[in-house]
Order: sequence, then structure tokens, then C-alpha cells
Amino acid sequence: MSSKDVTIISIAGKQNAGKTTLIKDLIPKLKEHGYRVGTLKYNIRKFDIDHEGKDTYKYSSSGADSVAISTQSEFVVMKKTAKPLTLQEIIEAHFSDVDVVLVEGYREDDYPRIRIIDPQDTNAVKTDSENELLLVNEKTENSCFSINGINRARDFIEKSLKIT
Repeated sequence: MSSKDVTIISIAGKQNAGKTTLIKDLIPKLKEHGYRVGTLKYNIRKFDIDHEGKDTYKYSSSGADSVAISTQSEFVVMKKTAKPLTLQEIIEAHFSDVDVVLVEGYREDDYPRIRIIDPQDTNAVKTDSENELLLVNEKTENSCFSINGINRARDFIEKSLKIT
């Protein structure tokens, strides 16, 4: 599969709107339908995947431009970059083996978008109904979204997929 065949879905909303929860809830729903799913938290300010005292940390802090670590079932590569990578560069390099990538934190370009809104904003928010799904964060005791809301999001993604 080529990276051009990968469907990118932007998950947008205010801080603490429920973006991570939605992605976490969508992954098994999409997997049940046979889709290969990738996720990307895009363009965050800083993250720590490596920790002082670990061998990979020592390699990186010694100046290695690329550091990798692998187990029998996982593989992670950390690369230093001269400039931030574009979303398309990341997709091309690392996500050509999935059907859909759920991207949290990306607001540019015209990718299909699921925008999470608060209940009080339902009348004030405008949407491009063809390319955007508004999903209300219901903030119930056990979840942010109803089963119906999760299924609507899954259906929106399936309609956006580039594969048949």
C-alpha cells in the first residue's frame, strides 16, 4: 500500500475536549471492521519517550542523530530533525502500512475532520457537512461519548476511506 492510499482523519477540539478518548474508543471499532489503524499526536511542543540512565538516552545525549530500540513485537526510532516534519512526510515515512491515520492536533489542509464540541456550542458552531463531523462531548459518568456518537464517528471515517 502506498502512503497516497492512506486516509488521514483529523481529530480536533479544545484542550481536554475528549480527543484522546475518542481516538482510544475508535481504534477497536475500526479494527473490528478489519481496518489497519495508525495514530499520530502531531506537533506537540515536547515529549519524553526516553529517560535519563537508559542506554538509548545515553546514545542520543552523546549526539546520535538516530536511535532505535526493538523488541520481538515493537520497534521505535527517534530521529533528530533540522526542521519540523510535515504531516505528509511523517505519513509517507511511517504509515504506508495502515488504512487510516487518526491525527490529533492537526488543523491545516482539508482532511476529513471530526471536531469535538461542548453541548452548549451545538447551535453556534458551523460545519462543512461533507468533510466534517461535529461530535458533542456528552461527559457522562463513564465516557465522553455515547455508543451512537462513536458509531457516527466510525461511519464518517468509513465514508472517508480511500479503499473499498
